[in-house]
Amino acid sequence: MNRLLALARLLAINLGVMVILLLLAEGGLWLAGIARPAFYRYDPVRGFSHRPEARGWWTQEGSAWVSINRAGFRDGDHSAQPIPGVLRVAVLGDSFSEAFQVNQNQTWWQQLQNQVNGTRPCLITAAYPKGIELMNFGVGGYGTGQELLTWQTNGRQNRPQLVLLAMFLGNDIDDNTPRARDDRPVFRLDPSGKLQLDTSFRQSPASRFRQSWPGRSLNWLVDHSRLVQLLNAAKNRAANPAVPQIRPNKRNEGPPPAATASPNGWALTSALIKRLDQEVQASGAQLIVISLTSAEQVWPNRRQRPAKPFAKEQQLEALLQPLGIIYFPLALTLQQHADAQGLSLHGFPGQQPGLGHWNANGHRLAAVALARRLCAKPLGGR
Repeated sequence: MNRLLALARLLAINLGVMVILLLLAEGGLWLAGIARPAFYRYDPVRGFSHRPEARGWWTQEGSAWVSINRAGFRDGDHSAQPIPGVLRVAVLGDSFSEAFQVNQNQTWWQQLQNQVNGTRPCLITAAYPKGIELMNFGVGGYGTGQELLTWQTNGRQNRPQLVLLAMFLGNDIDDNTPRARDDRPVFRLDPSGKLQLDTSFRQSPASRFRQSWPGRSLNWLVDHSRLVQLLNAAKNRAANPAVPQIRPNKRNEGPPPAATASPNGWALTSALIKRLDQEVQASGAQLIVISLTSAEQVWPNRRQRPAKPFAKEQQLEALLQPLGIIYFPLALTLQQHADAQGLSLHGFPGQQPGLGHWNANGHRLAAVALARRLCAKPLGGR
């Protein structure tokens, strides 16, 4: 009996010391301002989304301060209803619109707002004396299907008058290709060509854990504990090491091949855009599709670019034309500006120039090109 009491006392002392050490470590991290916030969380509708009000430094590629708003998107907070005299624009997109690699004032959508508001005359804001307001709904890793769901769950309720679907043709068509996924919903076409939503990802082991009491408790700890954030970041880094193609390429082998674009992927992309256009029109707004640049299209060494760098843009244009949807492809314009100015639009210090996401040059040139296109056309034309 005495031995059991002594053992229990020893365990209690050790537990107390461990708790004190953990609290000291936690307090030290807070005092030092060290944090590794998790910017993503499980989402039962879209598979994953941003954590509302998460903020911190993003250093996985580039270096930028990232702040997520109350609605769960990389943007500032917006009023619930449009401001009279202001043209409200919703941006749907993936990591190029999320743009964690640069500070918010450098993102293409923030600069686009500033460019349009500083342009006189600007036809698209002719009926809006207070200018334009962009709301960013871009989330990294999303395909057109998740962007459609974002419109349905978040974008539509903010009553924008204009919707910009920003497509990254480097992988969007592949992302839209129907396949079994355990981290997100999947759209498929039934035999009649009608869109069907498959939400079986909710039954995957990882999703079921995140919905469980232990999973929700861990999620709470990640939100509130700096120490748990560091452990979570270390776990994620071990599970997802740096992508090889964004490391310095000493042999200068040229750009990596773009993701495939299968006929099934194109068919589903067409159906998803058509559905989005119908829903945007039903809400009284207008849809404009824009496409960004892939690494191989603006690769610094022109001789290493593919023979037909704009084939996907041509196919997307052929898809959108019968639907009467306005399309602004950016790749050719940005390629010309990059070549004329000797700029690399993708990539950051410590990696091969031309690889990865847009740097400040890419965002700036995209904003300038889009502002010119938008200001040359009044709202409402198709």
